[in-house]
Parts: sequence; C-alpha cells; structure tokens
Amino acid sequence: MRTVSTFLSFVVALTCGLTAQKVNEVEPNDTAATAQPIAPGQHIVASYATTLDEDWFSFTLTAPGQVHLHTVGTGTLSLGVTRDNRIAFYDAAGTTRLAWNDLAVGTMADCGVTLPAGSYTARVGLKAGTAVAYDLDFYVLPVNAIDSVEAAEPNGATGVPSAVTLGDTVEGELVTALPADEDYWSFTLGNRGIVVAATYDDGGVPQLDNLALRFHSGVPGAWTALGAGDATNSQSHRVTTLAHPGMLIAGSYAIAVKGGAAVVGTPPWDFTKTGKYSLRTGLIDLPDTSIVPEGAEPNDNILTPAGVLGFGAAATGNSTGSLDNDWYLIAVGGPTTIGAMAEGTGGTPLAGSGLRLWDSTGLVAVASASGSATTHAKLVFTIERAGIYYLQIAGPTVAVTGDYLLHVGACTPLYVSSTTRVEPASTNACIGSTGLRPLIGYMQGETPAFGSTFITRVERTIPSSFAVGIVGVSNTLGFGSIPLPYLLGFGGLDPQNQPTPCYVRADPLIMIAVLTDAAGSGEYSYNFTYAPSGIGLKVFQQALCFDPTLNALGLSVSNDASYVLGDRPF
Repeated sequence: MRTVSTFLSFVVALTCGLTAQKVNEVEPNDTAATAQPIAPGQHIVASYATTLDEDWFSFTLTAPGQVHLHTVGTGTLSLGVTRDNRIAFYDAAGTTRLAWNDLAVGTMADCGVTLPAGSYTARVGLKAGTAVAYDLDFYVLPVNAIDSVEAAEPNGATGVPSAVTLGDTVEGELVTALPADEDYWSFTLGNRGIVVAATYDDGGVPQLDNLALRFHSGVPGAWTALGAGDATNSQSHRVTTLAHPGMLIAGSYAIAVKGGAAVVGTPPWDFTKTGKYSLRTGLIDLPDTSIVPEGAEPNDNILTPAGVLGFGAAATGNSTGSLDNDWYLIAVGGPTTIGAMAEGTGGTPLAGSGLRLWDSTGLVAVASASGSATTHAKLVFTIERAGIYYLQIAGPTVAVTGDYLLHVGACTPLYVSSTTRVEPASTNACIGSTGLRPLIGYMQGETPAFGSTFITRVERTIPSSFAVGIVGVSNTLGFGSIPLPYLLGFGGLDPQNQPTPCYVRADPLIMIAVLTDAAGSGEYSYNFTYAPSGIGLKVFQQALCFDPTLNALGLSVSNDASYVLGDRPF
C-alpha cells in the first residue's frame, strides 16, 4: 500500500527536477575545438554523417560529480534503430583521455566517471553499423564518497595489503599493466557471511579501463585463490561484480585487483589497463541469531508459509525431495541485497538444494539459484522495493532428501540498477477506432537515471489529436481507494469478434497532456532530481487516448509500463 511519504517523494522528485530538455546536435562538431556545449539533463538528438564521423561535446562542472553520457536508440517503438557506439571523456583540450567505454546495455554505450569541477570534452564514435541517427542522455549524479585509499606499495600478493572495512568504498590505482601491479584489499570475518564487491565509477581519473577481481583466503605471502577464476565483465569494462563460491567462514581474506585480459585494441579505443579504480563492498552477515523451525506441511504457499525469517536468522527443516518446497516469509523495508544459502545438518543432512525468491503474490519468481545433488545454491539478489517476499528451498532432485539449515542475511545494495518493463500492447491495450491498439513505451537504452531526461513515447493513436499520460506509484489502487484495473469501457473487436476492455492499470497521480502528430505519435519527458529516498521507487505508466467515436467516454487505453528509479543507469 502506498504511504504519504511515497506520494511526497514521488511528487517532489517529479516536479522539482531540472526542466526536461531535448536538443539537437549542431554540426560541425567533429573535433575537440568545435565541440558542441551541452548541459546536465539534456537529451541530445544526433547522427553520424558517415561511418568515420565523430561527434564531440563539451561541458563544465561547477562542482565534482559522477558524469554519465549514455546512448539511446531512435526510430519508433515498433521499428527501433540502434547504433553500436563508443564514448570517451577527455580534458578540455581533447588531448588527454580520462575514461572510455563501448558497452553497457546491449549495444547502448554508457561512459561514467567521477570528475572534479572543471571543463571537459566528450567524444562519441561509431563502433559498428551504418551511419544514422542516435540519441544521447547527459546527466550528472552526486559523488559517492571514497572511505579509504590504497596503502603504500607494495600491497599485492607478497606485500602488505590495504585494509578494507566491508561496507566502505575504496580507491586504488594500477600504475603498470599486468603482471607488474596487483592490489590486495584485506578483511577479517568473525563468523560466516557472504561478501559482495563491485567496481564502479566512484574513483578518479584516468579511469582504469579493464580489470579483474578475485577473492583470496589466508595471510600475506600465503594467499589461496578462491573460485574457478577471476571475475571480469565484458558488458562494461569499468564495472566488474565479484562473487565467491559458497559462504565464507570466519577467517582472513583479501580481494585482489589486477589488470584484465581484454585485447589491447587500437587507439583511441585501446585498453591501457592502468589507472584509478574504486571498489564498493558489503557484508551479508549470517550470524544465525535465531533458529526458526519449519512449520507443519503444507508450507509451500503464501497462505501457510513454513515460518517468518528476519535477516540474520536461520531456518531448519527437512526436504523430502524437489517436490517438497518450503516457503519462508521475509519482510523487506526498502532497497536491500538479500543473501541466502543452506547447508546440510542433523543425522541425515541434505546434500544439495535450490533456492527461489517469490514476490508478495507468490506468483512471480523474482530470483532463483540452482544447486546440485551435492552442492547448495547461493542466492544473492538486490530487491529494490519494500514489501513481503517468500524464500523457497527445495531439494535439487526427487531423490535427494534430508535436513537443512537455511541462513539468511542482507546488506545495503552496492547500487540499484534503473530498469524498465513494458507490457505488450496485444495483452492489455484496447483496440481504438483506427483498428490499432495504442502503444506506450521507451526507446532501447532509455533508462530512468536520476538527472537524465527520460522520454516516454505514445504511438498508434488518433492522428493530430491528444493523449494523456498517467503516471503513478501503484498499479493496484487508483486515487488511494479505487481497485485497479478499472474498466472505463470497451474498444474495438478482437480477432474472435469480442469487444476489447479498456482498463486503467496505473494510478493517475500525475497526468501529462501529449499532443499526437499526423502519424498518431507523441512523447512526453521529465527529469527526476537525485534523492536517496527515491532509489528503488517503482513508477507505473499508461496512456489514455482521445478517441471520441469509440465508446461513451471517448477514450482508448494503451498497454501499461513501469520502471524502477536507480542510481546505476544499466
């Protein structure tokens, strides 16, 4: 159920943001000297004249910020056009490269780095494909503070490692490429736990453009690598997520940071494997402060769960095989990274298990992890929304049975990724008088990142008319008390000659007028000011389309869509 604070934070975020801005690229801007000035919050409509064309942009920061330049697809929702781009940030003269990237969301490139106040340039080039249009989002997020910096060298496998307090963000630098420089960050666990770590855009420049991470156990001079290999990331060579196998028991550990294995490439799009990096860390503590015994069977649904688990607690029970699913209720108060893993216990220990996390309805599995006949699954997943969830444990096969001890913990997320979801128009938009179902959605790569101009498109409506975009934070209640979906009336006939229902599926907390062009298309945009309280907020959208001859209200409805506000744009 929505709260007053949710209403307020949403309205404030929507109405107090920067004015959403969509601007056109201005040629010539093929060099740093002719770079086009841009400002945070702008959405730039651009294009390549040829496959060798490059577009340069310039900007000035009056204060330090985490800067992002992110490419977005163009075209229509039905016929989208995307380009495979590369993006780099330079100094004001365009001579010193500070950071670069060519991947993030499919072929959508996102380059992000933390910069001090000053003037800079950005270079955008075509990586592959034909020379056509593309869009750019430019936005600046607040700086994520660095809690500690790398200790004096040598601090690698044979030196004295830098200390990290789990939960902190640290910064280091690789001054020479692999294998000369490798940084170790050490920590100690007092009991079992799951450690999470990821590099991101918090460090300084020049940004390390390719790295690898790995957990080690032991002490300086006698480290043992954990897992099957280094953690790398081909989707964004500045972002690597590290996970260890199983749970870590009490002991001493280190995270090793070294240059990655990417092919060097061709300047200016080449990997130096040197530069500054940052590492966000967190600890999912599993202290078993209380033990919850499995409740009576049946306990595989939301009506009769096996028990209620708090973070830091554990559950003990018995699995009679993969057909025996035990569900435990977990209450989540806000964006949270949950960690869970079982182990065999008692006289007949369960040798392996699988885990699954269900939403409050018990109908949608939001995460899962598979074990084997001899291994237990480890589930680590970031839940972006407060609510009730259910953690399911089951044996991996019908034949594997036994007793288990299920550990559950949580920590603050390293980040919450911005996400979008669009329900196909064929499933819940009603047919308008044009014979088409109105369509709402976003271009590929469009992301609800704080500070960016987020554009929603409406298509397949009455030409040269209007629609109303409705935006809210609920898809179950409208105006606080009216159950959703709400039937407005009926639209045209479907292939089975049945009238299609026109349901409102989003709370019309905010209504935005949208003028449609001769093709029956329009768009609206807005900007969300960064607010920690807004991270993880889920927003629902739909369009009510003017269609005077369709029904008594003269309205058709589009499909519905939703997105999650995050502090990482992919």
